[in-house]
Amino acid sequence: MKKKNLPITEKAIEEALQTLLRYKEGKAALERRIVENEQFYRLRHWDVAGRTPGAIEPTSAWLFNSLAGKHADAMDNYPEPSVLPREEADEAEAQNLSALLPVILERCDFEQTYSDAWWYKLKNGASCYGVFWDGQKEQGLGDIAISRVDLLNLFWEPGIMRLQDSKHLFLVSLMDEAELKARWPHYTSGSKAIDIAEYQSDDVVDNSGKVAVIDWYYKVFKNGKTILHFCKFCGSCLLYASENDPAYQSRGF
Repeated sequence: MKKKNLPITEKAIEEALQTLLRYKEGKAALERRIVENEQFYRLRHWDVAGRTPGAIEPTSAWLFNSLAGKHADAMDNYPEPSVLPREEADEAEAQNLSALLPVILERCDFEQTYSDAWWYKLKNGASCYGVFWDGQKEQGLGDIAISRVDLLNLFWEPGIMRLQDSKHLFLVSLMDEAELKARWPHYTSGSKAIDIAEYQSDDVVDNSGKVAVIDWYYKVFKNGKTILHFCKFCGSCLLYASENDPAYQSRGF
């Protein structure tokens, strides 16, 4: 029996990678600013502003003190979820969700994530949360995981005002190649494929044994509506594609 052609092939991955590289080029100025902001925060602003021979280069904790005050205000106003019903029949469900969501946030240690995200927002003007499904939680049963996403690892269509308007969205993370082979046995070999902007660090960071794993979210117009699909790949190796999965092919991921 002839195998049915799948929508996501090696050619589709190559095209997605080219789109990712265009998106990265579009946010190059933002990436430089984020790296420089971290230098300012660490009182190493003269490395960015430029040094003048013989000039006085004062440093003070004024920036940290300003941000620390704003961060304290944010933590004093730590949000609590409150789900409101859309109609009278939803009242019981809204009450259940209002009781359930605080438990989920507590198990995810969201208060720490909220704190980290606010530090990032104060330095750079924006921050991003990622809500994922972690299959390794609860001894393999899986559970919700919430984490702060570094904007250096996120790539979207240049010029848009809302991330939801981007036709493609990429999240890039470095993973140890040995661990990648253990999780996806069909993985053969790959490469970084894309260089992620890095902060200036006092540590010697060795990424020689790591490869770039790319989570690709994209929209497809099908049966009169727009649906979202998900693909994970490394280099030219396809790890998973919801559009190739019969369970998600028609309804999206």
